[in-house]
Amino acid sequence: MKKNKDSVTKFGIIVVILLIVVIGYYFYNKKNDNYNNLKIDSTKHLVYTKSKTAAGSYNQYTPFLNVKGELASQINQDIEYYISNFNKDNIFITYDSDLNGKVLSLVIKVEDYSYVESAVVLHFRTYNVKLDTMQLLSNESILDYFDLNDSLLEEKFNERLNEYYTELVNNESINEHECDYDCFIKSRGFQSGVEDNEYYIRDGKLVVYKPYIFMSSTTSSKKIKYDFTI
Repeated sequence: MKKNKDSVTKFGIIVVILLIVVIGYYFYNKKNDNYNNLKIDSTKHLVYTKSKTAAGSYNQYTPFLNVKGELASQINQDIEYYISNFNKDNIFITYDSDLNGKVLSLVIKVEDYSYVESAVVLHFRTYNVKLDTMQLLSNESILDYFDLNDSLLEEKFNERLNEYYTELVNNESINEHECDYDCFIKSRGFQSGVEDNEYYIRDGKLVVYKPYIFMSSTTSSKKIKYDFTI
């Protein structure tokens, strides 16, 4: 009888230990899912607004990568440096971030209204960080992941650009008799090639940001096209 009691007691202890291990493993994984183990401040998002500065009629939002380590520190310094290049009035700066599995993508979007009333000069800077290895993904590695090379990407981008032009014509934002596709490309300042491309991953898809001039006949309710999903 005593042996049976001892067996039951041992079995109960084993069950309790297993439960503790399982529960601990669950909460450890939940912590990793949220990447709280990587964060400088676990109460905040992986990317949050560090500062908001007035620039004439517009605001400039500076993002902060809330991640420990030298790489994140370098990225945050680069963000500060990049935004400092737009230190005059009437430049709106904001950002977006997306988490795709283990890759965190961050884009800084600059809208420069300081030139002419009906045009906005757009600039972009992106960062793609693989959080499990703390690596900044190169453009080449991103294109490789999506089975793309420079020429194929440019071909796909031009398809999206042509679709955008057609959309503007259909919306009567552009008169195709006054400005054909070639005119549209030149007047908006689009450069051929991929050298000025900035890459971003959203919902598992590759997004291309390319600097250009957005033009509108009115200054209100602008519908700016920021990016092109490939």
